Amino acid sequence: MDKRKAIASHYTATSTGTWDGPANEARLSNDAGAATYRKAYAWRDPEGDADAKASYKFIHHEVAADGAVGAANMKACSATIAVLNGGRGGTTIPEADHEGVHAHVATHMMDAEMEPPELKVAAHSRVEYRIVPLSRIETRAAEDGSPIIAGYAAIFNKLSEPMWGFREQIAPGAFKKTLREADVRALFNHDVSHVLGRSKNRTLTLAEDLEGLAVQIQPPATTWAQDLMTSMQRGDIDQMSFAFEMIKESWANENGQDIRTLHEVQLYDVSVVTYPAYPQTSASVRSILETWNSYRPTVPSRDAHTDDAEHEPGLAAHSERQRQRRIAAARWLFLADITHKHHEVGK
Repeated sequence: MDKRKAIASHYTATSTGTWDGPANEARLSNDAGAATYRKAYAWRDPEGDADAKASYKFIHHEVAADGAVGAANMKACSATIAVLNGGRGGTTIPEADHEGVHAHVATHMMDAEMEPPELKVAAHSRVEYRIVPLSRIETRAAEDGSPIIAGYAAIFNKLSEPMWGFREQIAPGAFKKTLREADVRALFNHDVSHVLGRSKNRTLTLAEDLEGLAVQIQPPATTWAQDLMTSMQRGDIDQMSFAFEMIKESWANENGQDIRTLHEVQLYDVSVVTYPAYPQTSASVRSILETWNSYRPTVPSRDAHTDDAEHEPGLAAHSERQRQRRIAAARWLFLADITHKHHEVGK
């Protein structure tokens, strides 16, 4: 089942005329069906009925008196981005869907030779998350009897399983600078209200060795931390995640496989996690795809009003500006498809 919430970008006629959203929406029949609504709106509630008009938001196409969906209106597209950026009280759709909606209406604006406003993104937008199995982590007691979580949060020169069309590895030295400068936390489920340790006060110790990033955590004597240790010892919780931002990377192609190597990262936290999944936001992988699309720029495009990749025209048939527009739109489609995926480092 397609879990995408923002509707895929498409290419239609554009209009710079006046805009009356409620009036255009009223001209859409309540039984027009999903195919018609997808032409007029930029977002659909995946929990709602696809054939119900109430399941859709961000109408931006002009609708004729007979209910036919026409050109994308530039004032409506601009207003949509303003709402995504907090204008008019903002929007209630999930933050994870903001980029997809922005890509949809921005594509129309670029087709009209207009520069779309940028989407304001949260500070964590370039943060990436990786999962490691806790088979490399152990719980034990220190000399004074206090509990310790110790092991490796990352392994060097170990290729990940294929993800998003490429594989990834971490080069020795990738954490060297951040370990000198950053005040890293150890968390439970990336929750800042559940701090297991902190490098500043030495309740979290991080060090690079020949194998990877070694971790030692001295959890607090709180009820929730003691419960966590019990769950880990039972094997109920057996994975760890770490959050970082890429600083330096390189790409190569080996035997037809694209390889991303992380040479320097900024580490934010290491976290014991209950579920091994990325946060449900496309923003968390934006930095990967920006560089991936530069390295491998032949991304397919989407044709007008279709989600069928087999009907997509080649990029060579369009101008360079149109080519860049289609790459930008396809980038979101790629993001949406992998939002619920994860990979394991050191598996």
